[in-house]
Amino acid sequence: MDFFVRYWKVNRGGMLMMFAFQAGLFLMGVVMVLIINIFNKDRDYAAIGGMMALMATIIGGLTRGTGMSRYRLAVSMGRTRRSYMLADPILTAINCAAGVAFAWLLNQLELRLYAMIYSGWELALNIFHKIDQWWFYLAFILGICLLDFLFGALMLRFGSKGFAAVWFPLCFLPLIITGSVDAAKEGGTSLLAQIGRGMVYLTGLMPPMLWAAVGGALLLALLTLSVLFYRKAEIRM
Repeated sequence: MDFFVRYWKVNRGGMLMMFAFQAGLFLMGVVMVLIINIFNKDRDYAAIGGMMALMATIIGGLTRGTGMSRYRLAVSMGRTRRSYMLADPILTAINCAAGVAFAWLLNQLELRLYAMIYSGWELALNIFHKIDQWWFYLAFILGICLLDFLFGALMLRFGSKGFAAVWFPLCFLPLIITGSVDAAKEGGTSLLAQIGRGMVYLTGLMPPMLWAAVGGALLLALLTLSVLFYRKAEIRM
């Protein structure tokens, strides 16, 4: 417990940086809505600022200093690898939970602002109304913790180049998946559409529960590999 308190004090600046990043994207989203609605003829609006603040939680959770630097900081404080692997994910979860709460507060502020400016207009999109199940935010926070843990292990094992080799494909993978499936639904003949049809075919080969089991096994394998990377990481300042 003493280590966790000291480790938290050393790393608390990461949460403040995340709040600042969220606030910046929130203001950007609000400005976008105000500009768009100058030309909007439909008398509706979307709470873009709150949505961008929630998205910033992902970036803030993954960029509060690299896992490699935090690992070496913990070692320099005289802690073992095991204590780091127990304390750091908890700290990440606390940061992400605070980020979600801050995004919700900013979203409420945004809604009150638009209620005054656009009285009588329809609210077309509010991410916190659209996703109102508690389990989603729990999964959201746990997912960020997992990615942070895995990326930290990759940097320790392969360095920044190895990290980038995984990070950048993951950034574009959701866009590729979405675009290929949409292209397949439209009946296109492009390579992207062919990829989409192949993905739909593979998805239909097994029931959802079996795919969930495969995903769980893959996740367990990645966690095990990450733990091995942390346990065998070179200790140097």
